[in-house]
Amino acid sequence: GLWSLRRVRGILHKWDFRKQRVSNFAAELLGKMMFEPLYSVQDINSALYKSVSELKYTRALRYQLFFLNEYLRACKNGKDLLGSVTIRGHIYNDPELFSLEDLCNVKDRTMIESLRPIVTSWLQHVDNCGLCRGKGFICELCERKEVIYPFQLSTVFQCQMC
Repeated sequence: GLWSLRRVRGILHKWDFRKQRVSNFAAELLGKMMFEPLYSVQDINSALYKSVSELKYTRALRYQLFFLNEYLRACKNGKDLLGSVTIRGHIYNDPELFSLEDLCNVKDRTMIESLRPIVTSWLQHVDNCGLCRGKGFICELCERKEVIYPFQLSTVFQCQMC
């Protein structure tokens, strides 16, 4: 279908994916931009994370991949796992940036379905790898002996300055 700037604004401001008529020039331009990660939902309309559960969940999965990526890149056993991933690099290197295709894939849940098994696989690697497990942290505030990791988004809070 044809995309228009109004549709892009509709997606980023109201989560509205209705098609709009557009000139041939605009259609060609937006077609070329379809796969480019140009849009920061956080910067454009962070309220979407509160109102669109699929977007919020996708963001959480992408942040998990972002933090897990650091472990796998530094692990001699994890590099093969990284090499087997077929998702585009911005998905796990910059969790705030989305392409138009990404936003469509969030809406129809295909991004969630493709990211969940990757997160599970990468988490299993860290759980089973002595090198990766050894890079966990002890909380500096409560000083409990439980090892924590930055990708444990539901239980670990990381200061924005860190």
